Amino acid sequence: MRRVMNLRRLGRVCRYAGLIVSLTAGLEGCATAMQRPPSRSDSAFVQLKLDVAVQEYWKYLAVSRPELMARADIAATNLPDPALGQAKEDAQFARAGLVALDEINVRALTEDAYVTWLSMRWEFEAMSGWAAFHWTELTDLAPGQSVFDRSILILKSQRIEDERAAQRFLSLVGTVSFVARVLQTEYEERARREIRPSRAAAIRAIAHVRGLIAPPESSPFGLPPEFQPLGNEAWHGNLVRAVDGVIEKSINPSLDSLATVLERNLDAAPEFRGLSDLPGGGAHYATLLRYRTTLEVSPADAHAIGIAEVTRIGSLAAAARRDAGLPVNRDSLRAVLARDSTFVIGNEESIPVAAARLFEAATKNLDTLFQPAPVLPLTIAVMSPELDAASLATYEAATVAKPSARYLLSASQLKARSALVLPGLVLGDLMPGLHRQQATQIENGELPPFRRLAFHDGFVRGWQLYALEVADSLSGTLAPWQRFGIRLRELAAACGLVVDTGINAMGWKREDALAFLRAWLPDDDADLEREFILVAIESPGTLSAATLGARELRGLRRWAMRELGNRFSMAAFHEEVLRTGSVPLPVLGQHLERWIWEMNNPAIPPRP
Repeated sequence: MRRVMNLRRLGRVCRYAGLIVSLTAGLEGCATAMQRPPSRSDSAFVQLKLDVAVQEYWKYLAVSRPELMARADIAATNLPDPALGQAKEDAQFARAGLVALDEINVRALTEDAYVTWLSMRWEFEAMSGWAAFHWTELTDLAPGQSVFDRSILILKSQRIEDERAAQRFLSLVGTVSFVARVLQTEYEERARREIRPSRAAAIRAIAHVRGLIAPPESSPFGLPPEFQPLGNEAWHGNLVRAVDGVIEKSINPSLDSLATVLERNLDAAPEFRGLSDLPGGGAHYATLLRYRTTLEVSPADAHAIGIAEVTRIGSLAAAARRDAGLPVNRDSLRAVLARDSTFVIGNEESIPVAAARLFEAATKNLDTLFQPAPVLPLTIAVMSPELDAASLATYEAATVAKPSARYLLSASQLKARSALVLPGLVLGDLMPGLHRQQATQIENGELPPFRRLAFHDGFVRGWQLYALEVADSLSGTLAPWQRFGIRLRELAAACGLVVDTGINAMGWKREDALAFLRAWLPDDDADLEREFILVAIESPGTLSAATLGARELRGLRRWAMRELGNRFSMAAFHEEVLRTGSVPLPVLGQHLERWIWEMNNPAIPPRP
């Protein structure tokens, strides 16, 4: 039992310090005298202070992270601000938040409230330092995660039901050109500092910005699809004309100007560049690695872990491949996948049907390990043609306004890669992976809003990969080739860790990363380039989260098994992890320490 450390560790620390102490359950730190246990009034007062801090944080997120408000079905008042000034404001708020949190007596909090306190503190510590790395932050224009993508998400989520909402939407649309001008100024300053994205990333950014320039009727910044001018109120027509005018006269010119600046600097862009090649980029990447994984791990140690995991999982994948009777040679394997009817995907209609069958089988066979089951509905479909080339699959999480999730699969990419990838996709992305975790979290109304919508890569992507390892329980119902497909996804994640740290910390070039990936994965070079090398450049640290997070979750499970012995239940462990929701992994570890203590001491009632 603990608040900062458990009693055994506390006793050792105190003995080593030469102190004579009295230990009591819940005592925080080493002390020379007993402290009065918190009373009910103490707990109520402290809970009130924490509630105020949580409310202030949520109000601040409405300004600094308006895309969260879209998921919470709250009308946004602004779009994301990529300027240095916003990063400084975030740091100022976070430092003040840390002071407020440190004034709270955590001994008087309930366990769930303590997890909230720990999560907020971790997030505040991260926010307080981002301004230092502002100029080496080059992801604002990366397709799929750019500030414009987030702005479009916000605009499409707005409800325009009256004239007041119409004015608010018009104000948001007008902000897009401001965001473009800010980005132009920021990238001009980066160029003056000789900080430029690599040529491949710059070309993609230019294409992304130019692709957003469109006539009002097809602009992504236009009115939401649900908005239908009725014609019986003047403001309907006025809003349509006003939005069209802003897009034509303000947004499109500002986007063209931004793209022109990026094009002007393209010749000076380095051919290939990892984050550590930039001034101060090494420290930035180390911080990003900690932020993405939520773990205290150095880039060098993470790289070594990745190499070890590739070797370990590679041997498991080789065994699964032999069981499936598939060839070792990369080209021979690709030839079999292209002609064998087991793997060839016919028409598009068969794709969601096959995925749904795998989902239903996993739900049935793993039901006892993951209770209670989420009730949120899930739709599985094929991507629209305009999105088909963007990714292999996309999971759209439920929101407060849309209490259902959607899973979209790329027909063209699945046909090219074969049905071999489907088992790994469904088990990792749906059940018992991402959908299982995200649905449980959004359904948990007891979580404060910032935790209910949280997405920590180390936890969420780690759980996706951890789910594949748990799916070994399905070995009796999965065909050997399906198990090989699952191992390939685990192997790809481990390769992602190696490539991410290699490019951004170890001095790897494109050729180094591509040679490494070819040695372990059967995908063609274009897929390897898009899914690993470009991601490592455009979103440093992201590829590292899954393998390191899954490794930590496996370690926490082994620890719980060792501490609980016969009391350990896999189902109970999973329920506790999922009930907690996405939190930094060290926070989860501290919470599980308390859970283990309570499981080992069932006769002692838990603290309120």
